[in-house]
Amino acid sequence: MVLLLFVALCTFCKSPFSTRDPESPVNQKSSWIQPTQPNYVAINLKNAISEKNVSNYNRCFSDSVNTGKSFRFYASTAVANAYPNLFAVWTKASESIYFNQLMLYLPQDSTSNLSLSLPVKENTFQDSVIILYDYHLLLNHTVPVLECPKEMRGQCEFVISKSADDLWYIRRWIDFASSDDPTWSQLKAYFGK
Repeated sequence: MVLLLFVALCTFCKSPFSTRDPESPVNQKSSWIQPTQPNYVAINLKNAISEKNVSNYNRCFSDSVNTGKSFRFYASTAVANAYPNLFAVWTKASESIYFNQLMLYLPQDSTSNLSLSLPVKENTFQDSVIILYDYHLLLNHTVPVLECPKEMRGQCEFVISKSADDLWYIRRWIDFASSDDPTWSQLKAYFGK
């Protein structure tokens, strides 16, 4: 009887010393361009949004390590007035929290698209560039539209600074309303709380 049980176990059970089949690697799409030119930062920002790539999104912003200057975001006037405590000091950490929260409500198969116009205004300095863009942001998140917009329009002014290793990062971002449409600030207010 014991011999029959042993033969049955050996026949129907896998060896406890065998290895399992390896899992397929998780590849997150990335179109990152080394930001050796100021305009590459805007391209990286657009790609990070469309690819829902949190890491690349965060890499677009300045901090005391890469440029010696901290990132700041300034919300559009109406939104800043509605959420004064939230936008009093919006840092790179705040930006990361907002984008991570947003990703929780963006299904992998949903579309996300940021369109930036050709620069409306551009001023170049030795170690920084100020660029003003018209933007149109479309995000198909799962939050009801009455609570949070899915389509935003406005203008964003980026101060893009050069680091010691000649790479560029967004150091300051000012959001402006250009119509009655919701602005990017409204999206940040919802997901940045």
